Amino acid sequence: MSEELTAKQRVTERERYSEWIYRAVGAGGAGFFLATAAWTLTDEPLALYAGLVVYWLGCLGMGVGYWRSPVSLRDEFERHLEREANRVTTLFVVVVTIVGVPADVVLSTTGVYTAPAVVRGAVWGYLLLVFVFVAAHWYVKRRHE
Repeated sequence: MSEELTAKQRVTERERYSEWIYRAVGAGGAGFFLATAAWTLTDEPLALYAGLVVYWLGCLGMGVGYWRSPVSLRDEFERHLEREANRVTTLFVVVVTIVGVPADVVLSTTGVYTAPAVVRGAVWGYLLLVFVFVAAHWYVKRRHE
């Protein structure tokens, strides 16, 4: 599609490719969920492998939808929602990290309380996520200077 699209055509294309992506992701997720349920009932590892293949095909379908779309799939409102969700998520992760890591270190070192392994893993995983975010932010900022 090399010709210029009208506003109505852009909306139609955006909806068409967004639907493709949602269906691909939904089919992949549902296929993996069903395969996991089948594995739970049958204890057959082939069910898990099939579910993983269906999941990856869903991811591939999502990538193809983004790649083949002749228009941006997110409009201004969706980008605004994404920024707001990003802020809320970042705030949550930072607060949990700022409170959780020192609390875990002090409480476990003093023997007052030792958090379950899953909680410790989540808190320290959030710290790793903060480090990755800071590194990515630094890298992107340097690229645009």
